[in-house]
Amino acid sequence: MPTLKASLTVPHREEAERIANLLEEKFDTDESPIALFEDEEAGHWTVDIFQEGREPSPLTDAVRDALGADGFAVPIATELLDDVDWVTASLEGLSAIRAGRFVVHGLHARAAVGPTDIGIRIEASRAFGTGHHGTTLGCLELVDWICARQTIRNGLDVGTGTGVLAMAAAHLSKAPMLATDIDPIAVTITAENVRLNGLAPLIDTAVANGVRGAPQRHAPYDLIMANILAGPLISLAAPMHQLLAPGGSIILSGLMLHQERAVLARYRQCGLILKRRVHHGEWSALLLSEA
Repeated sequence: MPTLKASLTVPHREEAERIANLLEEKFDTDESPIALFEDEEAGHWTVDIFQEGREPSPLTDAVRDALGADGFAVPIATELLDDVDWVTASLEGLSAIRAGRFVVHGLHARAAVGPTDIGIRIEASRAFGTGHHGTTLGCLELVDWICARQTIRNGLDVGTGTGVLAMAAAHLSKAPMLATDIDPIAVTITAENVRLNGLAPLIDTAVANGVRGAPQRHAPYDLIMANILAGPLISLAAPMHQLLAPGGSIILSGLMLHQERAVLARYRQCGLILKRRVHHGEWSALLLSEA
């Protein structure tokens, strides 16, 4: 049976996530899978939904119905994918990504992992963090850098998405990690990725709003990672600092270059200073520790 793909293109990640959530409420995602991607070169985000069939109108109408008034404001493009399943279609163009010693890859790109590389398998999904975004790439490079210079006994990944940062730190440190996210779907995806990568003995997952509600039996942490957004990073400065072990480090991203000053100012108030920064395009990743 041919597969139809309906694509909605929006300029911002937050809007793409909101649209994907609305579609998930309307559709059975086992029968109509949903994928969320960023096109960094084009500067926009795309939400794709796949459904068996030939006639695009029922799918387009159902998407518009799910989005309500927004259904007429967001353009919907449809494409008939003859003899192509939705996974193949959604993974098209997603190559393996190298960051320091890490190679983040899907099953389709596992050949890119060399004998001295650390492979992290992440399949395309609703959760954020396939390594293709500049924020994830910068964080992975900082994880590689700090794990070569600091003993990590335990770690916390706030807003884990796919779990990629927790898995990277666990690979290098062999230390227990707690991966949390406000989105239960992301936590489920992280747990599955952890299992696929053979890291279940090291990584626990939990649904939490920031650090509130997360189990803290391993606190304080030698390494805290938060790849979220600038506003939440500022709000979480004091709570994350309270969970940081003496001599520990914090990796922050999800912020743009022009937001660095405000984020750094808040963390300086908590006694943390910038040790290293990584820029990819307009995105920044920061490594901080106590003065």
